[in-house]
Amino acid sequence: MTAWKRQDFDRAFPADKPATADPAIRLFVFAGKEESLSRDLAGRAVRTLADPTDPMSVCDLTPGDLAADPARLADEAASVPMFGGVRVIRVSGATESIAEAARLLLAAPAAGNPAIFIAADLAKTSALKKLAEDSPNARILISYPLEARDASRWMKDATTSLGLRPEPGVSERMVAASDGDVGVLTQELEKFALFLDASPETPKRLTLQDFAALGADSADDDMNALVQAITVGDLKMVERHHALLAGSSAIPALRAMARRLLLLADCRAQMEAGASASDAVSRARPPLFFKERDAVANSLASWPARRIRAGLSAMLAAEEAIKMPASAGDALGWQALLLLAVPTRLKARQ
Repeated sequence: MTAWKRQDFDRAFPADKPATADPAIRLFVFAGKEESLSRDLAGRAVRTLADPTDPMSVCDLTPGDLAADPARLADEAASVPMFGGVRVIRVSGATESIAEAARLLLAAPAAGNPAIFIAADLAKTSALKKLAEDSPNARILISYPLEARDASRWMKDATTSLGLRPEPGVSERMVAASDGDVGVLTQELEKFALFLDASPETPKRLTLQDFAALGADSADDDMNALVQAITVGDLKMVERHHALLAGSSAIPALRAMARRLLLLADCRAQMEAGASASDAVSRARPPLFFKERDAVANSLASWPARRIRAGLSAMLAAEEAIKMPASAGDALGWQALLLLAVPTRLKARQ
């Protein structure tokens, strides 16, 4: 079995040293439920293996490319880069459809260019997972949500690479505020590094005051107000609180809206069982702030089950779209949130 643990990856791809990964390894698979962490680790591997001065040192292929032509992966791996060195072949969104391409790569007589697959959670019966585990020329690392010890190590590596020196308590608060989401943490740390003008050459101290002023917690009130405004269809307030959140990650807002939609779904189910809108809202768990209850109860008429389901799908799809390579990023999430507010207001005017 060649499944990796995190410490194996850290030894092969040190954050501050050249890679020590076995050059015989042809395929690296990063998969698991924590997709943000998989992308982060894969990115570190790519940056370590590829030549940062050569824009041709990374070749991006899609699962569709390899499903249509499975032999292409082995051909690319065996090709000789025009300017020498190594070219990394990166495949985001890897699925079972490219298991045959992986098999041909691992069975090829030679392969000088490593392939890096980034996948979601793979089933135990996954052919791609089995290939990566069974071949001596492949490695697979399954990412799980960051636990306390892993989060501490990840934060230490990430802050060091950006030139940040968090004072005691800052890292722990950042992890808690982001729910351990590596994508959100990365954006937050990059924001702090830019604000403090920090770099590995000129490291800066990151204080609790900095975190209070600029961290994810400082946006919580505006984010909750945005969710409430979308729920009741107050477009003026939606516009105001969206402006206050401009430049921040859309993912926490998408998740907050999804939680609100789940609460609305529970209220709708209680109403279909005979409860009044007011009673359903008063029984909501987690409970709503008492000043919000009447407004949410009145808004339930604009949130039939079909619209709630569509809204949940839109929130999940927007987060997935943000995480895709070469996407428009957070703009997609904010657009999905703003569009969600419109039908409520239109219905209220009818």
